[in-house]
Amino acid sequence: MSALCMTLLLACQPIVFAGDDLATAYTAESDPLWGLKRTAIHPNEISPELSDTKGYSSGSSWTYPIYDPLGPPNWPIVAPACGGQFQSPINIVTSRALTVKRKVPLEIVGLDSLPSSILAENEGHSVKFTPRWTLWTRPMMRGGPLKTAYFFEQMHFHWGPNNTQGSEHTVDGRRFPLELHLVFYNGLYSSFDQAKGEVDGLAVVGFVYDVVPSSSSFSINSWSNFLPQVRQPHSKLEVPFTRAFSLQNVVGTMGWSYYSYEGSLTTPPCLETVNWIVSTKRLVVTEQEMSRLRSLIGSNRQPIVMNYRPVQPQNTRRVLFY
Repeated sequence: MSALCMTLLLACQPIVFAGDDLATAYTAESDPLWGLKRTAIHPNEISPELSDTKGYSSGSSWTYPIYDPLGPPNWPIVAPACGGQFQSPINIVTSRALTVKRKVPLEIVGLDSLPSSILAENEGHSVKFTPRWTLWTRPMMRGGPLKTAYFFEQMHFHWGPNNTQGSEHTVDGRRFPLELHLVFYNGLYSSFDQAKGEVDGLAVVGFVYDVVPSSSSFSINSWSNFLPQVRQPHSKLEVPFTRAFSLQNVVGTMGWSYYSYEGSLTTPPCLETVNWIVSTKRLVVTEQEMSRLRSLIGSNRQPIVMNYRPVQPQNTRRVLFY
C-alpha cells in the first residue's frame, strides 16, 4: 500500500475518546445522552450562522455535546493541553489504588470561616461561587499529598440531565448526579491566576452527591438558595455577609478518606497543574436543588443539563488512597 493510500486511510478513521485500559472505564460513546446532534463540521469551519443551531453561541470556544464541532474530542484544537497525557477526570478503580500507610492528615484551616460576601455567577456552562475574604480568614488546605499550603479560591458544580449521570469522576465505572469542585491555589504564588499555570499550582477537592429520594419540595444546601437569582447566562449576584455560608456548611467536617492523583483542569485550557483529591464522602442534594441546577440557562440560551467531561485515560499515573 502506498504512503498516500495509508495517509488517506488513517485520515478517515473516526474520532473516539479513549477511556482507561480497564474494563470498567467509560468512553464518550458509552454515555448515550451525550451529543444528540452529530456533525462533520471541523471547528475551524464554524460560522456565526451555524452557532445558534448547533447548541453553542458564536462567542463559545468549546462546548460539552460530544458530537458538536467544539465538543470534548475537539478541545485539543482550541486548547492543546486538552490532548495531554495527564488529563482529568478519570475513572477511579478502587481495587487498583495504592494505599498510603504513612500519611499526614489532610486538613482545611478555616473550614468554618465566614467570608465577607460571596459572588455567585452563572458562567454560561456552570455556576461558580467565589467568596470574598478579609485579612487572614481565607481557608487554607495542607497535609495529605500536598507539600505546601493551598488557599481556597472558588467552588463550582458539574451535573447531568438525570440522577444516573452528572459527575465528572467515576468510581468503579459508576457516575453520580452531581460533583462539587473546591478549587485551591498554591500559597507559594500570589494569586490563583499566577498559580494555575505552574506545575504545582492547584489542588482541587471533588465531592460527589447522592439525591435524597422524594425531595422535590425542599432544599438542604445553602448554595442552592441563590441559583434562581443567577438563572440567566453570565448573571451575577453578590451574596452579603448576612447570608454567606462557610465551607463547613457545604461539605461538613474533615476526616474522610480520599483518592489522589496528578491531573488537570476539566475544562479548557485543561492545564495539567492540578493535584486532585477525590473524597469518598458522599454529600446529599435534593430533587428540588437538582431541578434548580438544570434550570440554569447556558450561553447557548438553553438549560444547562449536561456539563461534565468524559473520563480520560489514566495512562501511567498512579491513584493513591489516603
